[in-house]
Amino acid sequence: MSSGAHSAQVSKFIRLLHIYSSMLVLVLLLFFAATGITLNHPDWQSSLGAESKALELQLPEQLKQLPWTEDQLQQAIQAEKIALWLRDEHQVQGAVFNFSVEPDEQLLELDFKRPAGYSSVLIELETGRVELTTEYAGTLALLNDLHKGRYAGASWKWLIDITAIACLLFGISGFYLLWRQPSRRRSGINTALFGVLLLLVAYLTALH
Repeated sequence: MSSGAHSAQVSKFIRLLHIYSSMLVLVLLLFFAATGITLNHPDWQSSLGAESKALELQLPEQLKQLPWTEDQLQQAIQAEKIALWLRDEHQVQGAVFNFSVEPDEQLLELDFKRPAGYSSVLIELETGRVELTTEYAGTLALLNDLHKGRYAGASWKWLIDITAIACLLFGISGFYLLWRQPSRRRSGINTALFGVLLLLVAYLTALH
């Protein structure tokens, strides 16, 4: 294969990479761009969809009778059983789940964290009385927290990484395709340098 034919195949591959890497993350790229603006303007915060509620519940008898010891593994297993009941029966949501047990006072605290909200649960193990408090900061706070990956769980963090890699491929392949066009190379590089200059000016200005 001649060098010219090889170069044409590489260019074709890079062009396809450029197109499909952008298509893969098109919606996500628009999402992160839009929420980047809202994150940069916290004064735009909206309470649309925000809610707060407090409930008193009772543990089912089978959960109330769980034995609680100092064994941390057993505590984790039993706390997970109660967390599962709260998720299934009372729609408690949270990608991040923590708990703490005070055997002497017979108290169990569960903490569910999710983007733009949390649920706090205090359980009296002896009586089975449950205090459930849920806070949700609203739709805009949800979008902003998803942008940051805050309390969104491992799957969302992987999605952010995949989006970032696709954007890198999109940018690098775009630069390669520009470099392969001599008539546009100079203006393209000057535009890139102007972007770097804007970055430096904004950074230096921010320091003062």
